[in-house]
Amino acid sequence: MNCIILNSNIGLTVGSITNFKCVLSLGIKPGPPPSLSFSSMATFSSVSITLLVFFAQTGTSLEIFKYKVELDVNTNLVLRWGIDYNMARIYFELSATVLPGQGLMFGFSDYGDVTGADLAVLGTHFGKVNLKDCWTDKNGILRMDFRQNYALTSGEWRNNKLLARFHRRFDTCDPMDYAIDTGTTHVIFAVTQGPLQPGQQLPSSVKVGLQRVQLLKPDLPQPDIPPDTWSFDILNPNITIPARDTTYWWYVTQLPQLPTKNHIIQYEGVITKGNEEFVHHIEVFHCQVDPLVKVTSYNGPGMAEGKSPELEACREVIGAWAMGASAIYLPNEAGTAIGGPHLSRYVLLEVHLNNPKLKTGVKDSSGIRFRVTRHLRPYDSGIMELGLEYTNKMAIPPGQNAFTLPGYCIPECTSIALPPSGIRIYASQLHTHLTGKKVFTKHFRAGIELPELNRDNHYSPHFQEIRTLPRHVHVLPGDALLTSCVDSTANRSSITLGGFSIREEMCVNYVHYYPRCQLEVCKSSVADHSLHRFFQLANATQNSDDVAERYQSVDWTPSKVASLQKLYQHAPISMQCNTSSGVRFPGYWSTKSVPRILLPRKSASTGCVKDIPWVIP
Repeated sequence: MNCIILNSNIGLTVGSITNFKCVLSLGIKPGPPPSLSFSSMATFSSVSITLLVFFAQTGTSLEIFKYKVELDVNTNLVLRWGIDYNMARIYFELSATVLPGQGLMFGFSDYGDVTGADLAVLGTHFGKVNLKDCWTDKNGILRMDFRQNYALTSGEWRNNKLLARFHRRFDTCDPMDYAIDTGTTHVIFAVTQGPLQPGQQLPSSVKVGLQRVQLLKPDLPQPDIPPDTWSFDILNPNITIPARDTTYWWYVTQLPQLPTKNHIIQYEGVITKGNEEFVHHIEVFHCQVDPLVKVTSYNGPGMAEGKSPELEACREVIGAWAMGASAIYLPNEAGTAIGGPHLSRYVLLEVHLNNPKLKTGVKDSSGIRFRVTRHLRPYDSGIMELGLEYTNKMAIPPGQNAFTLPGYCIPECTSIALPPSGIRIYASQLHTHLTGKKVFTKHFRAGIELPELNRDNHYSPHFQEIRTLPRHVHVLPGDALLTSCVDSTANRSSITLGGFSIREEMCVNYVHYYPRCQLEVCKSSVADHSLHRFFQLANATQNSDDVAERYQSVDWTPSKVASLQKLYQHAPISMQCNTSSGVRFPGYWSTKSVPRILLPRKSASTGCVKDIPWVIP
């Protein structure tokens, strides 16, 4: 174990210690990463002291800043960060071009708003950097935080280049601070002209930027990449994006010719440059047909409510991408099978295109890139859909700040569809359209709630990563999975129906798991007879059997909204317990009871402890 000895008289030396107690005996807490510049950290007034900065071989070090994102190319603003789960601390490094008189603002808010934000405000003075922990109220007025929970460990401003390193706890237990969790974090930032004044609104000249990231990524080793790994792309063939609000474009093509079975071990989205605003999500479906059968060629807009009969066999997802997603690496235990004499080469590429401005003449060649190896892993991997059916039977009334749509995967389905030893889920991609604000999947066994599978309390439809889970979740036959989406229609005056359009809604969790089984879809919707009974009680129009028309005819009073919410939570459901070929597993699925929850899981402790950050004046 190494430690740095910093003395105001003798400067910097590096020594070796074998006993961690030497740090504690001086009353200094280990944790913050050592600075590359110690000029401003050597003295307390005129007192000469010796400080020890701890280097934990498995914790903080000069290499702690493992992750990186560019925030603003105009000011060369770059954020690097690292995580110490043992200390529940996150370490930041900000670098930027900052001119004389300018400052830097960096922080977080629930969904990227400047109001209700937790901010670190950085300024410069004679080459040094200062940092203040601030926040903004609901009117956007800047306030100085009574508790300064951001600890500046080093800062330097030289030749108009600012470099600052600081840290804080995940949850500081300060109501004015943002609690950092494993979901999406909306990072806001700005280079400011002159110092920001507490007690005043942020000047209109401050141009605030927004970047969405997952700050608390799981600390997992990178899976092995065999030396024979190669790649291929499944892409749109330079299509013209239709001048329509929403299009699901289908393209039937073939995988490369492979005489033996191979494993896909990684894939990522390939988006045509400049088309980021159009491409919402992508899926590649493997066609489950005999290898000698030819699948009908198709290249054009798909049908909203289902595939044509010739394409019904193309349902098994082998790759998926959505806005904001990065590459997904399969674990060393599993790979997605392609090739060999027993698997068809045919696949269907589906690209969800969003064109609300109805632009014309835009070409697109987006799709998914796959990386493949002949070195087979122990298990074949699969992707399963959890949540709600794609149907207008589920809807969100207008003017709602938080309305929950629940989708079930029930014990009756997992009992007959999962292998006896169960499956292990290693990654999850939560998916909604524009009104989604929070998404989570709960896990139940015999009515007892187990740890959650995944949760994003600050979900954004513009940042839908496939996220590797910190642990592989073991799901057994008879288990239940409940996926809930909390949606906001506060700015909408009419009902939002479930469906495929970007203005309609979805609630899905695409879970990545092994070993692969035949269960492809485990989703629900409210049972027909229960919904029809609600329409009668809500005085919906009786002149039409069309579900959309009946929803639109309801006068959505608070009591009717509450009744619909209770209906979705407690009424019988219709289940999709489907194989990859689209066929339901044997059973009666039109009317099933929602799973009984006998023992809900208690809310986890926030882990808040009184902690004075390690700060050197």
